[in-house]
Amino acid sequence: MSNPDARADEPSYRNANRTPYVAYATPTLTLRALNNLLAPLTIGLERRADATMDRIVARAERETGESPEGHAQLIEDFRLILRAWARQDGASTIGWKSVVDQVQGRVINRFRIARAIAEHPEIEDEPIDDPIVVTGLPRTATTLAHNLLSNPEGNRAPLLWEMLQTPPPGTDEAGLRARIKSTERYVANFEKAVPALPNIHKMGAMLPEECVFIMSFHTFMWTLTGHMPELREWFAKRDYTEDYRYLKRTLQVLQHGQERKRWVLKSPCHLWSLPALIKTFPDARVIWTHRDPITVMASYCSLAEGTWSVYLRKFDRSSLGRMCLDVLTEGIEAARAARTMIPARNLLDVGYSHLAGDAMVQVPRLFHHLGLEWDEREFQHLEYRMSRPDQSRRHEYSLGSYGLTPFEVEAAFGDYVRRVETLPAIPDTVLPAPPFTVEWQTLRGARRR
Repeated sequence: MSNPDARADEPSYRNANRTPYVAYATPTLTLRALNNLLAPLTIGLERRADATMDRIVARAERETGESPEGHAQLIEDFRLILRAWARQDGASTIGWKSVVDQVQGRVINRFRIARAIAEHPEIEDEPIDDPIVVTGLPRTATTLAHNLLSNPEGNRAPLLWEMLQTPPPGTDEAGLRARIKSTERYVANFEKAVPALPNIHKMGAMLPEECVFIMSFHTFMWTLTGHMPELREWFAKRDYTEDYRYLKRTLQVLQHGQERKRWVLKSPCHLWSLPALIKTFPDARVIWTHRDPITVMASYCSLAEGTWSVYLRKFDRSSLGRMCLDVLTEGIEAARAARTMIPARNLLDVGYSHLAGDAMVQVPRLFHHLGLEWDEREFQHLEYRMSRPDQSRRHEYSLGSYGLTPFEVEAAFGDYVRRVETLPAIPDTVLPAPPFTVEWQTLRGARRR
């Protein structure tokens, strides 16, 4: 099935039960050599963190005209992140520059959003109704679901460039093109540093992307830049309400003056913060995708290895594997605990084997569940998505490469593994699947006994 908007780098989901082969996301020799050569420049990074943050704030104020007053907590939170990152053993010069650039871009965008709303207060009246939010562990077909659900003409997903450099009302065509070009350079530079990374997660300025690029503070994102236990503890205690308010404001700015469509969001990060998501978007329809955690863990470790290799000069693979396991199990535990406060109609569990393996039956049911029309256009789009040729794979990943065994992973995830294995397909009645709550587990266990 041809598609004029097709990208040759999109993966196939036709064989849903096969563990994908993914190239180890190792950096180029040039990058490693450069990081080692520039190692002396990392001396005293922590002492420079505060001055670096002060320069970022000053630049954001110059570029946007927004005063730092009213953003004190935001600035202190980013200051904490810079300090924590700079304390890492083996931090690389290129990694530090990348982190500083990320913080700078996010602060500028925050100031830009605040300035846009101050100049156009009617933006906050923009309704963000009934958004669809796809979440789940990495490699659980969240990208497939995101692409399918954002395809209907009445839906839209935020594009990468829109999240990194949100255009305020009145931005001219030249300004829009400049923002897109800047984002394209950002993607190209990262893929040049880690050539295998697109095999794991392909990015593009004009592609739908995860809303973690809007949400500045999230453990899922920052753990991909290094091992920072104290920062993870800080995130674990964080109230994400303000982060979701900023997400909503960003969507309102993007929507202002444009045709109103139904937003389709996606990120694994929502697993850690479902209460704040529902508090901000009470009518959100959450699609939670599930897959065998052993397959998920191996792929996530490979992704983390690729990104750590940019940010750090040295690290232990086993430590990386242990951190990845802790992070993902924490996400699942948080989501299972939080889902009890979500109305049943607002959350649907979808298994990878059903969504990717029985898509022609399950996807129309998913559309029906969300109140979306299933027509010939959507059928052709699904057929196209399911027919993409497999990407070339040069190496296989394995849990053993990261000091983990299938037994350890199963033990860490507990009964979640069995719940995934027995997850029913989306029924004809389009009722939500049985919830993964503690109460439900206890009831099921009692019945089996």
